[in-house]
Amino acid sequence: MRFSGLANFKLMLTDKVFRAAFLNTIFFTLLGTCVQMLMGLVMALLVLCIDRFRTIIRTVYFIPCVISSVAISQIFAQMLAVNPPGVVPAVGSLFGLAPHALLSDPHWALVLVTLIDAYKFAGIYMVIYYAALESVDAEVLEAALIDGCNWWQQLIYIRVPLIRAVLEVTLVMLVSGCLKGFDVSYVLTGGGPGSSSELVSTYLYKTIFISGNFGYGSAISIFLAVECLVTLLILRRLFGKGDKA
Repeated sequence: MRFSGLANFKLMLTDKVFRAAFLNTIFFTLLGTCVQMLMGLVMALLVLCIDRFRTIIRTVYFIPCVISSVAISQIFAQMLAVNPPGVVPAVGSLFGLAPHALLSDPHWALVLVTLIDAYKFAGIYMVIYYAALESVDAEVLEAALIDGCNWWQQLIYIRVPLIRAVLEVTLVMLVSGCLKGFDVSYVLTGGGPGSSSELVSTYLYKTIFISGNFGYGSAISIFLAVECLVTLLILRRLFGKGDKA
């Protein structure tokens, strides 16, 4: 073995595939975090507003979380398949839309991977948000109702501020999870077409286990670890400023 110094880290600066994977990871993290937080909160509010069959509905929302990512990815791959036509092209044909291989489209591949990954994990945050919303003191909500607050005003000015700490914790969980996202992208598209849905984690896997370039792969793994650490430190700093304010 020969010590290469910082050569592998310098290579990352000129590696177009790594650059694309890094930008894709940023997009994947931003969109995935927003979608999962929104889906989780919306589903939690729906469950909270439903009196009958609440337990059944909550269980149905949570089912994707206990199914393996490979199975979820294969199900959606079959639904989006063009030949033989899956559910999505079949429904589109009813409205006169021509079949389109969305997973093979560089403009749609990363978006679909992000949304499918969000669907897989949104149920976890639904349970967390539901528990937090349930813990809000009913007397506070009754007082707001007497003062003339409607349901939307209660949500914006009372419920959400009271579960702020939970939202901050889930934001950290989401960002760290998305930065390390791997399975859905690798199973659905393998990082393709081209590098349009390549993530840092999938490129790391290919570099080490397919190309056998352990030195460069180790450099990418260090970059991924530092990226996660720096991002979480920034979030912690932001939350700390908010607490002081």
